[in-house]
Amino acid sequence: MIEKEILDYRLDKLIFSQNMLSAWKRSKKEFIDKYIRHIFWSDDSQLDRDYEQNMSYGRDFHLMCQRIFLGIDPIRSTSDYDKDLDRVKKIYRLYKNRYGQDVIFLPEHRIELKDRIQATYDLLVRVYENGELIRLDIWDWKTERKKIEKNYAENKMQTRVYMYVCKESIGSDLDYENIRMYYYQPAIDRQVMVDYSEDRHATNRNIIYSIIGEIRNLKLEDLREEV
Repeated sequence: MIEKEILDYRLDKLIFSQNMLSAWKRSKKEFIDKYIRHIFWSDDSQLDRDYEQNMSYGRDFHLMCQRIFLGIDPIRSTSDYDKDLDRVKKIYRLYKNRYGQDVIFLPEHRIELKDRIQATYDLLVRVYENGELIRLDIWDWKTERKKIEKNYAENKMQTRVYMYVCKESIGSDLDYENIRMYYYQPAIDRQVMVDYSEDRHATNRNIIYSIIGEIRNLKLEDLREEV
């Protein structure tokens, strides 16, 4: 059993990512096992092996996308995702052709707010005009083939956290409508755009801090109930 001092210490050291907040909403037991008890396991089932294979594919693909936006040619292979990478390269070329030197790419970029709310972006695109930031685009690469619907994208915890953190940091001086998020599925060449507004920002703030408040109020008896 975890002692109160250890629980308080671990709660105090938490960094609130979209994965953590999603885990809390999905299952308190899952959250406590993973982030408080630090329990990780693999059942070595076929489902588990398939999951690990998909995760490995996703990590490799994201690494190749990072190379594209750093101006480094991705390593070519005989894998299925070479065509997908060509589609991501097209996004790179469209920005460069339109904005030239007035666009800055930040692949795999991490931002942490003072309240320990953290987002790690697959890609942030900063667009300038006469040296002034005028637009921020958030891109997230999704390797699954199941079509992501707009309503689902708008209400994802990932969307809420990523757009909130972006506006509260490097986008603080931008109008809300100049911040957008794109989910891109290169395997089916589909993108879903989520625009932003002051109302959405307020809603996102309330949801994020409400969950953080619940987490920070964890008590020892809550851990016993979730055994």
